[in-house]
Amino acid sequence: MSSTTDQPLLPDNYYRWVVVAYGITIQAVSVGILIYCFALFSLPWLEEFSSSRRDLMLTVALLQIGVGLVSPFVGRALDAYAPQWVVTVGLFSLVTGLTLAQYVTSLFQLWLVYATFMPLAMALMGSLTSQTLVTRWFKEQRGLALGISSMGTNIGGIILPLLVAGWLLEMGWRDVMQNLLVLAVIVVLPTTWLLLSRKPQTSAATDQVNATDTRQWTTKEILTTSLFWLPFCGIAPLSMAFGAMQFNLGIIARDIGLEPEITANFIALSSVSMVLGKLFFGMLGDRIDHRYLYWLANAVTLLALALIATADDVVVMSFATIAMGLSGGSILPLMGLMYSARFGTASFGRVMGFGTLTILAGSTSPIMAGWAYDVFGSYNYAYIVLAAILVPAAIAMRYLREK
Repeated sequence: MSSTTDQPLLPDNYYRWVVVAYGITIQAVSVGILIYCFALFSLPWLEEFSSSRRDLMLTVALLQIGVGLVSPFVGRALDAYAPQWVVTVGLFSLVTGLTLAQYVTSLFQLWLVYATFMPLAMALMGSLTSQTLVTRWFKEQRGLALGISSMGTNIGGIILPLLVAGWLLEMGWRDVMQNLLVLAVIVVLPTTWLLLSRKPQTSAATDQVNATDTRQWTTKEILTTSLFWLPFCGIAPLSMAFGAMQFNLGIIARDIGLEPEITANFIALSSVSMVLGKLFFGMLGDRIDHRYLYWLANAVTLLALALIATADDVVVMSFATIAMGLSGGSILPLMGLMYSARFGTASFGRVMGFGTLTILAGSTSPIMAGWAYDVFGSYNYAYIVLAAILVPAAIAMRYLREK
């Protein structure tokens, strides 16, 4: 009688895809609000605070630096505590940050919000949490599941910018942030407590087969092996190049004479391209040497830099945005695949927490690109530097050992 009542409505083989859908949801909300909507908020902020482009880009740089700094602690928390509590704390941080942002009167105050509450929110209810959940639930088809789950950032990048662009035509940016606050609570809070109380079932046979997968790695072991540092040094330049293009996208579109409304379309186009990139790299990651996939992502990133440097109309800008999206879409699946295949699941949260420090490298590129424009009147000098970093990263990746 008890075995009947204890039987879940959905077996693990099906419920794990519910977990993937949940991961899509929390990333769509957190990353969609904090990353993809930034390009739309940057235009009214640029005018209201009368700031330079470099100083405005420091806002998102502080967000990324903060995410990088707290991610190792978040990864440890994900390995130690129930995920529903981790996500709830992240939601509270997001609500607090959006509330405080509505009352800022200077760019400095906005920096404080984006350096404190926003990074904690993004780390606790973003890609790190989603990938950790997916890695625990999937042994087979892990690459596909990671690719699909990471699409959440882009689904948020498709829906929320279009929603925010429409709201900005009718109300001020502070009212738009209030709307985003309400949306986040309604979507995230009930799904978190409804779906995350269940854990994947294990058996003695499964544990024996996956003995290596369940190995506990210490911090010293993680930080002293090339299995960690080679993917890290390969992903960091991809993140830098993507950040330099993505966060300046709205301003670049305006510089070549395109209407502000088109910016939302470019953001949506980059998000669609990232979805395709994540599916492509995720599906092939279960079958193909991860180094080959990295080299392809590296080449597409170089193409994106070349196209956006020469863009002077909507057509070239569209191709540049597509290439940027495809290259950006490779980052999360590649990182998740490289680390999960080499470190297993038991310490995946901690490993990915340290891996997310690549965001620290990526956080410098929007500032560098903004500074290059302020000094030289062009972003191209920044793009040349980024291309020069990508080449040695590709060469070093040939030394990455197999699983």
